[in-house]
Amino acid sequence: MAISNRRRSKRIIQNGGDCRQRETKVKTIRRIAIVMSLLTFGLLAGCSSTHNAQQSQGIPKRIVSLTPNNTEILFALGAGSRVVGVTNACDYPPEARNLPKVGDTNINIEKVAALKPDLIVAHKLLNNSAIKRLRELGFRVIATNPETIAQVECAIKEIGAQVGASTKAAHIAELIQRTFDETKKRYINSQPVNVLVVVQASPLWAAGPGTFVDEMLMTLNCKNAAGDAKPGFSMFPVETAIAKDPDVIVVTREEDKYFFTKSEIWKHTKAVKNGRVVVVNPDLLFRAGPRLALGLAELEHAIRLK
Repeated sequence: MAISNRRRSKRIIQNGGDCRQRETKVKTIRRIAIVMSLLTFGLLAGCSSTHNAQQSQGIPKRIVSLTPNNTEILFALGAGSRVVGVTNACDYPPEARNLPKVGDTNINIEKVAALKPDLIVAHKLLNNSAIKRLRELGFRVIATNPETIAQVECAIKEIGAQVGASTKAAHIAELIQRTFDETKKRYINSQPVNVLVVVQASPLWAAGPGTFVDEMLMTLNCKNAAGDAKPGFSMFPVETAIAKDPDVIVVTREEDKYFFTKSEIWKHTKAVKNGRVVVVNPDLLFRAGPRLALGLAELEHAIRLK
């Protein structure tokens, strides 16, 4: 059942977490830039793509995370007490907000070095220049770059192996996979629902193919209204989107929901006429970590159970 699915998803998050919608205060341009930079890069396939830190150096006691998704993974693995530095964007779990900051998309190498980490967990492409410099300084760095659900599971396992939490990592990965598999079975014979997932209302940015969102929609047997857009997150012509006449419009901010419900040009779409403009926490949809399973459950609730 969908309710048990949501409960199972929550078990993979350390300390449970609050599933209520958080109000997003980040400026629109900054939000899109971070989403684009994190989720539109390519990835080497398989779980063996980034074995670039030596496990023989032992279990780390001081870890610095250079991206929000890696911070979430580390805390979910039970290594949160060993995390000594994060970025300004690392806002989950709440205790991560109080840790020393080493930058945002631009990493301050001196601040990282001052924390004396014995492991740095980075994004392979977003942190590319920082990774090179940190390795030159002799720091142990592991870099991941997942862009599919399966590759997120691989990243969790790899980080788990590096921090001495392989068993827990395997359990988290298995729960994510089971959540997606069981959800897909529930809707395999259901009538497809046409869904537009919006990153920004005006100008319109949508989630196209090659995103976690697209994979979630396929799992729910939904049609991505932006499925023929450019891969990743990109501007999507309003006329094209309206012509698709989505059954449901998913947004990530209350102000975007207000925009669609009050817009003269959108008022004749099925989603607006039927009151199917729904808000979902963007971190559950866009962040490559354990909460993607919870994001699937939230999408299921918003699309299939209303």
